[in-house]
Parts: sequence; structure tokens; C-alpha cells
Amino acid sequence: MPPKVKIFTLSTCSHCKATKKFLNENGITFEFIDVDQVQGTQRENILKEVVKYNPQRSFPTIIIGDKIIVGFKEDDIREALGI
Repeated sequence: MPPKVKIFTLSTCSHCKATKKFLNENGITFEFIDVDQVQGTQRENILKEVVKYNPQRSFPTIIIGDKIIVGFKEDDIREALGI
């Protein structure tokens, strides 16, 4: 069973777009949240979750199983996914 993939992104971020494109092209199912598209308390709660994984709050923050990758690092993503 492939690891669960969740990414925290910004809708305007080129690295975030590249990450989504890479995952889609490789047939990887993933959940994502464009943090800049969420408002109010929901946004605050999402940012608190991001900080748990990435204290710098930079994007994309990628969680693959129990691995955390910050930024679009294709080799690290491939390794974490086993592809």
C-alpha cells in the first residue's frame, strides 16, 4: 500500500504547482490544501498544523507517510514514494 501523501501549498507558488504536477504525472493520489485560499480560524488551524511539520512555514510542505519534505525536491519525493 502506498504511503499517504498530503501537501500544504499556496495557489500562486511555482514550486507548489510543480509538486502537484509531478505527483499527478506519476499517478500518485494526494491530498492538498492551498493555504492562501482558506480564511479565518480554519486558516489559523491549518498554519498550526504546517508549523508542526515545518517551523519555517514555507511551501510546499510535503508529508509522505512519516517523511517530511520542504520544497519541490524531486529526488527526495521519489525516494519517499519508492518510485
